[in-house]
Amino acid sequence: EELWRLACVKVWGHSIGTLDAQDAENSTVYYSWRDMFIRRERVNFSGCYISKTTYLRMGENSFQDQFYRPVQLVEYYRYIRFMPDGKVLMMTSADEPSQGVTRIRNVHNIRPDVLRGRYRLFGDTVTLVLQKSSQSRATTGHVRQRRGSVMPLDEDSNATQFLIELRIGHSPKRRCAQLVWSHYTLVQKRNKVDTRSEFDLTDAKYPSLWFSPVKSYHLDADAPLV
Repeated sequence: EELWRLACVKVWGHSIGTLDAQDAENSTVYYSWRDMFIRRERVNFSGCYISKTTYLRMGENSFQDQFYRPVQLVEYYRYIRFMPDGKVLMMTSADEPSQGVTRIRNVHNIRPDVLRGRYRLFGDTVTLVLQKSSQSRATTGHVRQRRGSVMPLDEDSNATQFLIELRIGHSPKRRCAQLVWSHYTLVQKRNKVDTRSEFDLTDAKYPSLWFSPVKSYHLDADAPLV
């Protein structure tokens, strides 16, 4: 039972609570640490969450026929991968899932276009704090972090951070298989001044992400939690 408690501490950290404390939202009581680990909302590690966005974009008028204006179909995917140690990666790419999941497989050699950061669980909500990987961090994989903080420490005075809140949902076949967008803020720091921009979270632009198992991730996901 102590191993299950330590596993729960690893997943939920300071917000783990106690077994006899009821969840404020759904009044859930857990009968053991194992029961909490199985039934409480959390994120899955043995794969990544994927969404597909599709929209139409108007092209430019043809110089031969000014009345003809082509319409382009644009498709792209968003990938979010969580690690047991509290790290998270997010990537937006036109790559199909069979190729996209390989782009964030090696956590120690991240491409510059991949956002990386930390996450924290609060009830059925997961909060992400992300920033773009600089070339040095992308190759070395080292990110400084303030003690006790969910936010990575970026020494760049002109940093850009992405603050995201996602609500955890379930599918008929798997628990915690859905992530629904709740909040998305872009924070740009220029000369020690923060500028915040809120994203309009429509279903068309930000559809739910669904969990997809990835066999090559199991080595990292199956690492000891304690």
